[in-house]
Amino acid sequence: MRYTYPALIVKDEWVGYCAYLNDFGTVTQGDDIQDAVEMGADALWIMIDDYLQLDKPLPKPTYPEEHEGLLVAISVDVATERGLLTTKMAAGLLGVSDSRVRQMVCSGQLASKKIGRDNYVYLWSVRERQANPPKPGRPKKKALAEQS
Repeated sequence: MRYTYPALIVKDEWVGYCAYLNDFGTVTQGDDIQDAVEMGADALWIMIDDYLQLDKPLPKPTYPEEHEGLLVAISVDVATERGLLTTKMAAGLLGVSDSRVRQMVCSGQLASKKIGRDNYVYLWSVRERQANPPKPGRPKKKALAEQS
C-alpha cells in the first residue's frame, strides 16, 4: 500500500539538509536536498512499517500552511506481512533484551519466521507469552522432580 506524508527540508550549516517528518516526530539528514528526501523516505518507510506491525493507528498527514524551508510530499510503498515483529520490537513488548528474544526463538518458546538472515517473531506468539508469562525462578531439574 502507498502512503504519502509531508516532509520539511531545511538547510543546516552543520549536517547539510534535514528532513523533518513532523507527523511522526522524526528527523533525518542528507548531504543535499535529494539525499535528504531519500533519507526521509527511508525513515518514513521504517516508521509506517513499525506502526503497522504493532497495529498502532497511523497519524493523519498534516501539511503546514506556514513553514520555513522546502515542503515536499514523500510517498512510500509498505507491503509487509502483518503480524511479524523484529526481534527488537518483540523485546520491547516483552520487556527483555533482543538477545533473549533470539534465545526464545531458538528454543521454540516464540514462533518465528526466517526471512533472509533475520528472524521475525509472530505478534500472536508475543501476545500469548504476555498472557501466560513463565513462573519466576529456575525450573526444577528432572532428577530432583522425580525424587520429590
